[in-house]
Amino acid sequence: MQPRLINQVWLPGIRHVTQATGVGWAVTESASVTVNLFDHDLRRVARFAVPLDDPPMNVGATSQLVAAGDKRQIVVLDHNGAVHWRSSWDRLGGSVTVGAGFDLDGDDILWVRLADTKELVAIHATTGKEIHRTPLPGPEAAWFVHRLVDTWTGLTLLHPDPSPAMLIGLDAERIVLRPLAGDDLAGFSPAGDRYLTMAFDGFLSVRDVTTDTVIAERHLEDLTDTPLSCRYLDRAVFLTDELILIAVSTADLPDDAEGHLLLSARRLRCRSQVRYPHTHRTGSINPAQQPGRWLTRHHEEDMLRLWQLDGRLDDEPLPGQIALL
Repeated sequence: MQPRLINQVWLPGIRHVTQATGVGWAVTESASVTVNLFDHDLRRVARFAVPLDDPPMNVGATSQLVAAGDKRQIVVLDHNGAVHWRSSWDRLGGSVTVGAGFDLDGDDILWVRLADTKELVAIHATTGKEIHRTPLPGPEAAWFVHRLVDTWTGLTLLHPDPSPAMLIGLDAERIVLRPLAGDDLAGFSPAGDRYLTMAFDGFLSVRDVTTDTVIAERHLEDLTDTPLSCRYLDRAVFLTDELILIAVSTADLPDDAEGHLLLSARRLRCRSQVRYPHTHRTGSINPAQQPGRWLTRHHEEDMLRLWQLDGRLDDEPLPGQIALL
């Protein structure tokens, strides 16, 4: 399957790319404390410096706010760069892991996973006032995953295996945690009724959000008729309610390149290899809020590319493929 290129942007020194709720994407630069905001068509809508000390920073964004944090502090701003509030991590109770550790959930809640005290904290995003905190033991690195259909947010504590995954939310201004089954939480279907888990060694599962029932599970080694010899699973995301995009390292490509495969979301069959219209090292994938779209970026390139599925794929077996029950 050959996707359609919607837009591409050259940005020197790309460091961190994250999905921004209601906006598109937020991108930081490696040599400065600068945040770039892009819309759903990868057009830049804002660029401003944040009052932090270290370029290695995490960032989250919504339709109105941007939260940026380095190893010492966090600051929340509007899209014009005006500061709403700021705080040192020490005042909140400890450090977070740079590159993860906090997330803006809409324009209302800032979630923070403190690595030192092993706590999850909910903060009013616009005022900085703490709402509630609760113990959350486990590994330091936290990975937040948006679920756009309601007020729940996904959270995985990364490594060591098995990594606890859960839904987090507020009920009467008290944090509620609901455990999820499987490995690392990778994403939710656009309809919000299923979630995807993955393990680095290549194990994938799709489960029902309400019951945790396994809908499909498979290892990379069990993918039939795939044109790639898969070694490791680097990323997996729902593209539509029916399709999952995975990035894999393979024996067929150089060590710094990845292959991208489309899988059916109901049975985890291989539906197609993604064949890009021009030669480049595709690298990492980032999901979009619009179904059927995704970003690519290779770690050695300063280019972001926005792609869209071009053509319909269903869950029927490929020609000559035996349907597995």
